[in-house]
Amino acid sequence: MKKGSKALAYFSSSVAGIVLLGIGGFWAYVKLSYYLPPDHQLLHQFQTRRADYIRFVELVKNDPSARYVDGDGGVDIGGVKRREVPEYRQLIRNIGAKFVLISDDGSVEFALWGSGCAICSDSYMGMLYVPLDHEAPRGGWQQIAVASLDSSKLPQENGSVASGLYVVSVEPGWFMYRFEYQE
Repeated sequence: MKKGSKALAYFSSSVAGIVLLGIGGFWAYVKLSYYLPPDHQLLHQFQTRRADYIRFVELVKNDPSARYVDGDGGVDIGGVKRREVPEYRQLIRNIGAKFVLISDDGSVEFALWGSGCAICSDSYMGMLYVPLDHEAPRGGWQQIAVASLDSSKLPQENGSVASGLYVVSVEPGWFMYRFEYQE
């Protein structure tokens, strides 16, 4: 009977360890994928890559099919096809963006940090270009001008940052942004 008890104890502790490891790994994944840097880091990133941002905006202005560019420079065409654009790939790598969204009004959103999914909350931070004659990018989300994108300085709802498109102006047409959508 002692052998059976020892085997059961080893098995139970192994299963408990695997479960704890899985929970810890999931927690670490969520924390790392939702990491959002301080404002000064985002501003520095923009200032050092400003020419790449401007070049990217110039290219997509002349590409009516570009609405979503993934991290590999692929352009999603109607959700069915994908077109590879080597210059997009190089620029997006230089910038370090996860993806780029292009709105009908010409706004270009460079998502640099954050994460989101269809069944969970979205939280992204990056740079936003808005043509000087437009004011409502990202599917009509109204920009909310703030002094800082830091969580503690943004409106709160249910213990986290409230849904919204928060922006800090960097120069005419360019903003640091934080997009929050709470499910």
